Amino acid sequence: MAKYEDPFEDTLEIFEGVIASTNIDRYVTIKILTDNNLKKVVAKAVKANDLVKYETKNDVYIFVNEVIFEQLTEEQQVMAADEVVAGLIFDSEKEKLTINQPDVKTHSGVLSKYGYDRYEVLQESIKTLYSMEKNESEAGV
Repeated sequence: MAKYEDPFEDTLEIFEGVIASTNIDRYVTIKILTDNNLKKVVAKAVKANDLVKYETKNDVYIFVNEVIFEQLTEEQQVMAADEVVAGLIFDSEKEKLTINQPDVKTHSGVLSKYGYDRYEVLQESIKTLYSMEKNESEAGV
């Protein structure tokens, strides 16, 4: 069962900065939460269902595994945040929000912004950190 928490202030600042740079927050309300049970990705976006949206006024939730996120370099943290936010698309004519899946292994805009080499380092860093976390838990550390 997922345990959600409020993220650390520095994590929140990174995501809020990326969100503000896209102006998506002019159209939708986004809530950032910590879910350290996420596997294989450092963050993911989920669209709120109608009931949750009615109760909370939040359109989208971004869940972040801060155990992994905090171990990334600052540049990698921004890249990871940008990767999640790049999938949020709001069609103002139809007033419809969609969350697109990455069009390669990530969004092409993220690749063009940071280059594939740096993106690949980010992905390998995330895999290594998850592997280390798994090995530590199996060893009882």
